[in-house]
Amino acid sequence: MANRRNFIKKAGLGVAGASILSCSSTAKVAVEKSEDDYLSASTVKGFSTIEKIKLKVKAPLFCPYHSISTPEEKGGGAHYYKSSAFTHNPFTIAASGMSGSPIIVDANGVFVGFMTTFGFENSTFSFDGAETLTISVPEGQELFVNESGDGDAAWKAYNREMMKRLNFKPLTTNYPSFWSDVEYCTWVEQKYLSKERQGHFNLLTHNFVKDYLDKIVEYGYPKGKMTLDHGWGQFPDGTINSGFGTWHPDSKKFPDFEKTMGMINEKGFTPGLWIAFPKIHHASSIAKKYPDMLGSWKSSGKINKVTAELWLNPKADIFEYASEVIYRFYKIGVKKFKIDMSYNTKSDMLHIHKELYRAAKAIDPTIEMEFHVPDIFFTKFTDVTRTNDVWLNDKYNWPARVKTHYEVTYKSSPGRGINIDHIGGNDTKAITEAKFLQHLEMY
Repeated sequence: MANRRNFIKKAGLGVAGASILSCSSTAKVAVEKSEDDYLSASTVKGFSTIEKIKLKVKAPLFCPYHSISTPEEKGGGAHYYKSSAFTHNPFTIAASGMSGSPIIVDANGVFVGFMTTFGFENSTFSFDGAETLTISVPEGQELFVNESGDGDAAWKAYNREMMKRLNFKPLTTNYPSFWSDVEYCTWVEQKYLSKERQGHFNLLTHNFVKDYLDKIVEYGYPKGKMTLDHGWGQFPDGTINSGFGTWHPDSKKFPDFEKTMGMINEKGFTPGLWIAFPKIHHASSIAKKYPDMLGSWKSSGKINKVTAELWLNPKADIFEYASEVIYRFYKIGVKKFKIDMSYNTKSDMLHIHKELYRAAKAIDPTIEMEFHVPDIFFTKFTDVTRTNDVWLNDKYNWPARVKTHYEVTYKSSPGRGINIDHIGGNDTKAITEAKFLQHLEMY
């Protein structure tokens, strides 16, 4: 294994310089035998190697999986581009907004990407801050390497190979027509009308939805999907966080939730619903019923364990949980689910994505499932990938951020629909009609 290049096999992907590196190992196994020569299997000793692949690269390195940003990096998507030294595991990094595929493209178009989740714990990229990228490739992992200098073509070739391996195809014409309809979401209107901090969570009511729909019709806008965002559900202990895991309508805001869904239908729209499945609070109804659903605490910042929510336990029976909740709303007319707060560790989020998607499709394959983790390994388990918030604030280079978000989503989640989360993000004081139209026109 002294020279890793000796183990390159040509991938035949039609792109010059494309190679797949497969890591194998020579394992030594010793199994004890008993006196009568039967294997006791009480002792097994083995080892496997982790190959270190070194590539000469030029900074900045585009790392679409790295969505973790600071307040200073709100503009331009600068946090995806790295010039200083780093070591990243793209499978265990937090999906802090929009975390793309586990690949890197350097300034000269050199492309490298992991091809399997096997051995993800030890699959890392390490840059020395100068010109050397070292990739750790554990046993069973494979690496796609293209040094031709055409990063876009290499990424497409990588996606074609990955789609064959993961056994999924692009969505073309074989999907329900309402999936491609324009979508209206209540979030920015809630934020815009709120007069106090967190007041927007209490504004969403049956009449709010009715007035919103009536305005759409009055203005002559096209009909489409109508998605109710955060604020439609109950908050059991009075705190907003206790709503995570309590997916029941607030009866004061919505005396008859089925009637609200019926009203949306009657006005010519398709009902949609925001649900933040990946988060759960200990006071929620689901946590009381299924305490095994409680996972780890959020890893960032100080944690108040009385009020803070946890991450959903990815090893719990998420399929049963999701089936119960999704069916409850599907049977009263909800056809689209906007799944939010997927900011947990990527490897955990993959389990959650998969089970949520399987649960919905077992109920009805025409249910539209929207997520915001644009990663090739997640793409099979999504119908629509959502670009994350872009604050239309001139303190930041927000047009560049729009472009970066689109590039990460389009290239990391091939063959799926792309949705804008909500135009204007959360900074409703900075939004203007001109910026709104500029953002929309960019798509």
